[in-house]
Formats: sequence, structure tokens, C-alpha cells
Amino acid sequence: MPITKNAGLRYRLIDECLQRRQKIWTPARLLEEVARKFFDSTGQKFSKSQLNQDIAAMREGGSTGYNAPIAWTRDEGYHYTEPGFSIHNSPLVSDDAAVLRQALAALRQFQGLGLSDELNEVVQRVEGHLQSQVGAATEPQIIWFEQVPDYAGTPWLGRLYQAIRARQVLRLRYQPFGMPEALVETVHPQLLKEFNRRWFLLATSTARPGISQYALDRVEEAVIMPEEVYQQADLQPEEYFRDVVGVSVPPDGAVQEIRLLFRQGRGNYVRTKPLHPSQEVLRETVDELEIALNLRPNRELETLILSFGDEVEVLTPATLRTSIANRMQSGAARYNAEVAA
Repeated sequence: MPITKNAGLRYRLIDECLQRRQKIWTPARLLEEVARKFFDSTGQKFSKSQLNQDIAAMREGGSTGYNAPIAWTRDEGYHYTEPGFSIHNSPLVSDDAAVLRQALAALRQFQGLGLSDELNEVVQRVEGHLQSQVGAATEPQIIWFEQVPDYAGTPWLGRLYQAIRARQVLRLRYQPFGMPEALVETVHPQLLKEFNRRWFLLATSTARPGISQYALDRVEEAVIMPEEVYQQADLQPEEYFRDVVGVSVPPDGAVQEIRLLFRQGRGNYVRTKPLHPSQEVLRETVDELEIALNLRPNRELETLILSFGDEVEVLTPATLRTSIANRMQSGAARYNAEVAA
């Protein structure tokens, strides 16, 4: 059984006492020491019966898997029979191994993106400890993250990640969509963000004020500029992205109440999987669901709304309603042209 937080604290306190071999840990002294420290940390009491249960759990064959060599004699009290023993030196128990293997499977999703060579070393070290565990080769994987195969921006993740950690200024060559030539800018990288299975670099640039976003699949070159002094921006991700969907934050865009009307079939989906944390249900009937969002309209929001096709209607604001209507009419016109041909 996995060890809970409070149980882990109790075992650690007992372990700390038994490592101090210069003291004779009578049952009363051990109980007094552990109970005092446990109460200081949790505000909870620690009883004699709990001490006995914990020692039994820590001993060989106990539920913790520590197999601690705890003995008791009248002359020495409770003590470890192996000098230098600590539960922190114990191998992983089987339940720990199962949990860690699933965690490693999740970590490999980032490793596959080239996020950090250091992560690969951590994974290898932990896997080395797991090799001796029973069932290492048969533990099924029960979590899988969706990835974009052959994503063009993958090779830049590791380099940009390290540049942010090391606070390095970069000369970035970037090719925006729809522009004939690439831009060359000096940037101070601040944050990597994933959205809709694409990665973006957020950085300050000498070419424009504020925070700029760069899609990694459009980066052509990133060269470290050691002579430039790095400038850390006051970028708090939770605050910065609070009022938008996606990555782009309109510099002058005000937060607006956006009201959307869904057909009930799709409304059930939107109610159980909100489009944004600000989502509020205004009205719900057998056929319809009306919600409100407090957001700054941006390109990503429009794309999200369009993904629902004819199952959603923008009620307000009028500017967003007009924009969505124009884009849907433009798309419908292309289909109608093909049908007419």
C-alpha cells in the first residue's frame, strides 16, 4: 500500500531517532520524542499503539517494504541492528515502483520533445533503481499523451529551454506566415508554452515593446549572443494568460463579456469541458445552452468558436459576431462554388 503523507512523516521521525545510537530508546522515550515532533508538524497526537503499529510496519515483512532491522532489548532499547541503516537507503517497494514507472512514462512524453538532456539522465537513474523490482518488464502503460509526429519545432525545444534557464540573449531568425522574408531580432527568451500541440517561445524583443510570441516551427536560427546582457521580464504566466484562449495576448484588447449559444447536444460537451475558467452558464433548456466568457478576443478564440461549426452562435459582442459570420460565410461560399461547378 502506498505510504500516506502523515505515515511517511511518522516513519521518518522514528528513523531519525533510531539512527542516533548514542541514546537508549526506551518505548517511553521514543514515544515522547516522536509524538512531540509529530505534533509540532501536524498538530495531531501520536499514541503508543500507533508507535507499535508503525514499528511493525517498518520491520522486515512489514507493509512499508522498508525491512528495517529494528530490535528491542532491555539494555539497548529500540535500535537498528545494522549500523548506518536508514529507511532512506531502502530499495523501492513494489507499489512505489509501479507509480514511478507510470510517472516515467509521462516524463518520456517531454523527453521525446527534446525538452532536456538532463531529464534523460534522471530517467535513466530512476530506471536503474527499478530494474531489480519484480514485474519491471510486465508493468503495463496506462497513460498516454497525444503528440504531433515530426513536429517541425521539436529540435528547438532543448536549445531554447537551456537558453531560458541560463538567461541567454538570442539572435532569432524567424519566418512568419505570409511574409516574403524572415525577420532577424535580438530576443530575451522568457517562457516556453504549448498550445494546441504547438510550442511557442515568449520573449521580449528589441524590435517591439512588450512580450512577443514565436511559433517554434517558424524558427530558422537561434544563436547565443554572449556579449548582450539578459533582461528578465516581469512575466507571470497565470496572470498573463488569464484573460485569453491560447497564446496571443492583444496589447490593447479589453476584457469583454462573450456570450455563446450552443445546441444542447454540443452544450453538454461545453458544460462538462469549459472553454475557459471564466465560463458561466447563463441559461439552459432542453434544446440550448447559453454561456458567458470574460476574455480578450483573439485569433485563437475565433478558431475555437469556428471549430464548433453550426452548433454555436455568437450573441455578443457584435464585433466578434460579425467576424465569425464573415468567416463562416466565406467558407460556405467556397463550398457553394464547388457545388455549382
